[in-house]
Amino acid sequence: MPRVCVDLSEKEYEILTELKNLEGNEDEKLRSLFRYYLYTIPALKSSYYALKRVENKEEIEEILRDVQAAYKNTEYLIENWGNDKINKLIDELIEINVLSRVDEKQIIPKRKFGGLFKKLLHDIATEYNDMDEQIASFMATIQLLMEFGVGTLSKETIRDGAIFLNEGWLFIYPKAIKGAREFKRTKKLRTKLEAEEKTGTLYKKTIKYVQ
Repeated sequence: MPRVCVDLSEKEYEILTELKNLEGNEDEKLRSLFRYYLYTIPALKSSYYALKRVENKEEIEEILRDVQAAYKNTEYLIENWGNDKINKLIDELIEINVLSRVDEKQIIPKRKFGGLFKKLLHDIATEYNDMDEQIASFMATIQLLMEFGVGTLSKETIRDGAIFLNEGWLFIYPKAIKGAREFKRTKKLRTKLEAEEKTGTLYKKTIKYVQ
């Protein structure tokens, strides 16, 4: 594991050792402060969640496999769920501030959850540019449910919550990323063809192919 050494003034070291709300020795306290800094600075949120993604990789991937297995024989799972299951899931997601009840019939994702989801989806789709957009969406949702649930949600609830949120609201975002990727690929190909057409390379290739 990489180690980082830092020189502190006597006063800085004194303050560090007297931090009662941080457990551990000086090294552990510095590490905790670093992670807290990543979490609280908006510009560093992506780095914080990237770190958590690495630390929780096995659990995230396990739940992701469970989601994929659930879709083995159908495209829309919620249609086969009973009202009791859906209502219980809604209550649990409201409890951890993922969903908000607008009125008796309308429920929407909380603004904070929605904003973080879009950030994580973008980061994951960028980090794994060969990953299917819908899989990236589920990965982002699973990670956020683990974060918002702070250990209170079972793996089955996280799996079902990810399915419920993606089928109900979040499906538009992976579709948008897929469209953007296809546009980018098409634009890149068109630019290449136009460049080859200008230089005559395109016609040379065509003639060579025909021959």
